[in-house]
Amino acid sequence: MISMILDFFKKTIPAPLVFTVFFGVLIGTAFGLSIPHIFVTNFERVSTYEEVAASSMVEEALRFTGSSSLEEAGFSYVTLPGIQKYDGPRLAQSMPIGTKETWLSWMSRNRSDDPVFLDQRWDWAQDLVISSELKRPEDVRAFLLTPREHFVRAANKGLEYADTWLPIGYGATITDPDVVSMMTTTLNVQPGDKVLEIGTGSGYQAAILSYLTRDVYTIEIIRPLYVETDALYTELEKNFPSYSVINRKLGDGYYGWEEFAPFNKIIVTCSIDHIPPPLLRQLKPGGIMVLPLGPPNRQYIMEIVKHEAEDGSITLSRRDVYNGQSVKFIPFRDDAGASYSTPVPDEI
Repeated sequence: MISMILDFFKKTIPAPLVFTVFFGVLIGTAFGLSIPHIFVTNFERVSTYEEVAASSMVEEALRFTGSSSLEEAGFSYVTLPGIQKYDGPRLAQSMPIGTKETWLSWMSRNRSDDPVFLDQRWDWAQDLVISSELKRPEDVRAFLLTPREHFVRAANKGLEYADTWLPIGYGATITDPDVVSMMTTTLNVQPGDKVLEIGTGSGYQAAILSYLTRDVYTIEIIRPLYVETDALYTELEKNFPSYSVINRKLGDGYYGWEEFAPFNKIIVTCSIDHIPPPLLRQLKPGGIMVLPLGPPNRQYIMEIVKHEAEDGSITLSRRDVYNGQSVKFIPFRDDAGASYSTPVPDEI
């Protein structure tokens, strides 16, 4: 049959043209069969930070305005330093955590983390899940995406994932990974939450939060520490763009950040013997505050939930997240360096 068709075309169409068309059909067929494979390969590939952010912004523009043009929709996503926001939570959701092998493979394709630390980070995460200090998959992913090695200062290299707090200079510390994880788990951050951190410190806690929500605000009162950590974030943003959503402020955290209140969640990373009233006012009804509460020599990590009744009255519920196990944080201090807690007799 094919030979009859070819004979017909040979009689009516010049031979060179017949062969050109024939081979063109063959090439086109082969290319067409390869398209599904190319499509599936690209579809399965995990998106880069830039692709995830751009896709998320277009989707939000469509949902709220019906326009896919970011400029027409007015979606600029600008943080205080004027940097475009990246969708850390969406990136985190794309990361597999079922097995160490699949996680390591994903990290090698999509991140620039130092592979030397990845095994330690994975092993730590598994321990924290077993101890229930990391509970939700979202929190596990945020922990696994945050390279603690960049936030531990040079004097403590080699102890990046040690089970202890470490000094970072200026009388401040980076908190133990397990305590950071427990406080993060207790906050129960949702992707749309606006979260305020009091005590930026090393920058590690806010970095974790940037993979849980795109609205992170953090305040540091120690000027040289603020300058140092701010510069660190700026440098890390080149490879970890999620940190660009961290709004930073030098100031007294006792008074919160009224300009951007109210907040869904507030985390305090320095110790105090009472709940700062300004922070309580800036916490939304139904919101959660987590802070080390107690006298200077012993604190307990407390979960404070703010409830508002129909008549406008406010009540608080409290929970000791470690069930009586005490912790120790650096004191919550004012601009003059004085502790906000009432001095105990042996400190007078």
